[in-house]
Amino acid sequence: MRTDIGKIEIKRENILRALHCGEDSPVYERISGEVDKVISEAAPEARVYISHEDKLIYVLVTVGNEISRYSRELMERGECIGGLAADTVGDEVLFSADNRVSDYLKEYLAEKNLGVLKRMQAPEDFPLSRHAEIIEKTGAEDVGLTEAYMFDPPKTMAYILELTEDSRVFKAQHDCSKCPNLNCPRRSVKAEKMEALTEHGEVSCIMVRDVMCIDIGTTTLAFERIRNGRRSTVTAVNSQRQFGADVISRLEASNAGRGRELKQKICYQLIEGVRNLYRGGEQPEKIIVSANTTMVHLLMGYSCQTLGSYPFEPYNKEIIETDFKTLTGSGICNAPVTIIGAVSGFVGGDIVSGMYMCDFDISERINLFVDLGTNGEMSIGNAEGILVTSTAAGPAFEGGRISCGTGSVDGAVYAADFAEHKISTINDKPPVGICGTGIVEVMAELIKSGAVDKTGLLRDEYFETGYPVTERLRFTQKDIREIQTAKAAVRAGIELLIERYGCTYEDVASVYIAGGFGCKLNISKACEIGLIPPELEMKCTAIGNSSLGGAVKYAFSMDAAARTGKLRGLCRELVLAADEDFNDRYLEYMNF
Repeated sequence: MRTDIGKIEIKRENILRALHCGEDSPVYERISGEVDKVISEAAPEARVYISHEDKLIYVLVTVGNEISRYSRELMERGECIGGLAADTVGDEVLFSADNRVSDYLKEYLAEKNLGVLKRMQAPEDFPLSRHAEIIEKTGAEDVGLTEAYMFDPPKTMAYILELTEDSRVFKAQHDCSKCPNLNCPRRSVKAEKMEALTEHGEVSCIMVRDVMCIDIGTTTLAFERIRNGRRSTVTAVNSQRQFGADVISRLEASNAGRGRELKQKICYQLIEGVRNLYRGGEQPEKIIVSANTTMVHLLMGYSCQTLGSYPFEPYNKEIIETDFKTLTGSGICNAPVTIIGAVSGFVGGDIVSGMYMCDFDISERINLFVDLGTNGEMSIGNAEGILVTSTAAGPAFEGGRISCGTGSVDGAVYAADFAEHKISTINDKPPVGICGTGIVEVMAELIKSGAVDKTGLLRDEYFETGYPVTERLRFTQKDIREIQTAKAAVRAGIELLIERYGCTYEDVASVYIAGGFGCKLNISKACEIGLIPPELEMKCTAIGNSSLGGAVKYAFSMDAAARTGKLRGLCRELVLAADEDFNDRYLEYMNF
């Protein structure tokens, strides 16, 4: 039923903060004027629906379609700042109404001597399909669902509260630590092991309505289209894998005369990415590409002779500005393309992008960044200086070289609990393989269940055939050895990087764990298998594909080129292969 929570006060300062616009901003007057105009002409009102059934409360909050329509009209007229301001006003009313709902329920439940044990919402706690149930329970007849179970109007939120008889407990507020939107300007993280990632660039300074960002990983490609604030993402397995799972194999193939084939493979996938996300003649206004140094060389058709042998010097590590037609040879799109610059042959633009996403260049605290990709790149430092390195982890954490491994595709196993006989797959599809997060979880469960001993040896009954993760997917002895070598390389790299930087675990303020794993990495299980030092567990935040996240931030930031250039200048490289202690640490961490 519809519930009256009173009139929502629109706080102008919150909107400007969400737009990353302070009084010292060169566009402050213009943006604040647009915000005032939106508030006076099209201030939305929130509608709240609440239903209490036994031990559950269903909540739905919406601000309707009017503000989204107003924002879209401004965008279509070319008034991009006004359109963005209108969209942000809608968000402010929606979140303010949610806060008001918490205040209302606190009083309501206090009278009944009840509390709130937890807040559940999609997709973190239940499938998106349950949105239909919430609409039915609350009676919100003015809210519908798309085919993908997303709300219409889009500026709508819904959740379910689980009640408790302990009236002292009230956990009805949104939990930022569970939210995948790391760029949210309202983000505040209470969990000690999480780090708030908020100030991600002057979004208001460059007004583009339609951008495509691409992460070209050794194992997986990810494409994200951002159109008027809405995101659409597609992923694909890198088709160059037929030339080898790691960068060394592909460098060797290129140097053996197959560079043209490698370039054609990746260009075809870029063209298909545009076709998937843009139909009916639409084109992005700009394209941002983030990739490791080898992938950039193969994409551009550069010679890999110097990159593939000591001292591994890249042909080019600077920012590349080109256009899609020149890059791929396809007339499907002629948008300008920016490829983010690298630090070295093995610390590429994808790592620069990740450090940029995490604000290494402006942080006063010491931060550690670990990318669990094929090359195992990592960095430590702050605005005063950064030490970077890479270690040959291999593609195991992205599903490569694992007998049943796969990329982050529908049906990929991303979580496992053997005690509960529970396997979770991406989009709840039938299991087709195991992606990065699933590999870490399966390994941890094998150790916990005793199916694997501390040396990594499977029990006799599984040694020949492998452990049955599902009816069709088996985790083999060879798979376990791949995980052992990968995690030993990463763990040894982390320890030596911290030591060579000249600090201790206690000095590290935040640890960002990045990688295109498929879903969010379970930090506790990563520590259980010895991948991450236990002293750092409570400082870790799994930030997913930071290469893509940094590219998105780059697309909407006026000073992105300058900041990433500064980052590259701050970096000095540690070559682990030349470090006398690396082999000892590597062997030490082979065991679980």
